[in-house]
Amino acid sequence: MKKTVPWYHSIITKLTLAFIVLILVIAGMSVVYTFGETKSALKETTRDELTAIASVIATQIDGDLLQTIAPGDEESEKFVTIRDQLYAIQNANSEILYVYTMRMKGDDVAFIIDAENGITEDAAGIDEVYDNPTAEMREGFETPITEHEFTTDEWGTVISGYAPILDSTGSVIGIVGVDMSSDRVIQRQDFIGNTIYIILLIGIIIAGLIIGFFSMTMKHDIDSLNETAERISMGDMGVLVTVERKDEIGELAQSFSRMVSSLKIMMMDPEEK
Repeated sequence: MKKTVPWYHSIITKLTLAFIVLILVIAGMSVVYTFGETKSALKETTRDELTAIASVIATQIDGDLLQTIAPGDEESEKFVTIRDQLYAIQNANSEILYVYTMRMKGDDVAFIIDAENGITEDAAGIDEVYDNPTAEMREGFETPITEHEFTTDEWGTVISGYAPILDSTGSVIGIVGVDMSSDRVIQRQDFIGNTIYIILLIGIIIAGLIIGFFSMTMKHDIDSLNETAERISMGDMGVLVTVERKDEIGELAQSFSRMVSSLKIMMMDPEEK
């Protein structure tokens, strides 16, 4: 009687599991590397974007007018003109969280005009000193630049870009700062990560279906050969081998066919031969 091999001992099961594990290992390593590189590239793209935005805004600000702003000018026409200009720029781009201008006061960095000064209660005032300015913020007085990492202050966690503001003589009188929320950057990274995971999942499903299809065809043909061998062992010489493949299983099927033919000849009477 034909003995049934438990599914967990089946060579098809072992091959299928081996292929699935191999795919998962390769896919996992690919995701870790790809996602890491994509996050880095996205962050660099965001930094370049903020640097470009800050540079453009800096060219639109009247440096001669800005440098005349002093504490107490909050209601003046020149203050309101620049404040409204910055506020319009801030609201025109959903990616931007805050826009503001700053200048050096001795060794300190202080605000000149915050786009929300007079609009929201927590806006920075004129000549309000910014605590713990970063190296990139100070470098922004010389060249357009964006922070390499997120910074956290009383207004939240952001990544900031800076660009110098020039007066009519070409002298630097301050900087414009542009903030993007860390949540926005993380959303971008999550979108890329989720896209990679979805593509990976679809790839694994397709690969699993392909592996399953070929495994089932192999199992069907191997079962057919086993049945043929079982019938031969029971003395049935009229059996036909119907497996046709162009691989090792096909070669095995041809060997079975030759074996059946040889057995038939050996079992013939001398007169029949």
